[in-house]
Amino acid sequence: PLYSTASVETGSGSTSAALADVDVAPIEGRVGQRIRNDLLFYMNGGGAGGSAYIVELKLNEKYTNVITRAISGIPGGRNIRLIVTYTLKKSGSSEPLTQGQVTRIASIDYFNQRFANDRAALDAENRAAKEVAADINLRLAAYFATGKSYEAVDPVVDLDDTLPNRGTTIFDDTENTYGAPDL
Repeated sequence: PLYSTASVETGSGSTSAALADVDVAPIEGRVGQRIRNDLLFYMNGGGAGGSAYIVELKLNEKYTNVITRAISGIPGGRNIRLIVTYTLKKSGSSEPLTQGQVTRIASIDYFNQRFANDRAALDAENRAAKEVAADINLRLAAYFATGKSYEAVDPVVDLDDTLPNRGTTIFDDTENTYGAPDL
């Protein structure tokens, strides 16, 4: 099991003990600090990180309007995208042990009330930050349990998911019946 107390491949005792011996480098910004705090909490209950390993984080935040009201031009919905690159190193070393990138999107509804919009944006940032921290924690635990770095797998393209050839959908009907029977 991932969080067992048995010895792990990296030679650092149990996975839980290895995670407790990881510190997270300070990161700028409110969202970055939130990710750091959540990650420390997941790894060792919120106490100060250990000294054997250090995780460096780089955060990129993007805000996108996904729905814009036609009359007012005010957004009706927004997406908040957090892209975090993490690197695990032994303390005092510049050689990365494992690294990766985590992306999370949180969406919010946008209203006429400014306070509601500000609060919704904060809540969305907090949700995305918590998910990023949980994902990074899982990837680090997997590394400590197996000694192998997590790598994303390319999606498998199934032949059933490919688009049909021209003329095989109801919208390609030359008589514009759209699949309805002739009466």
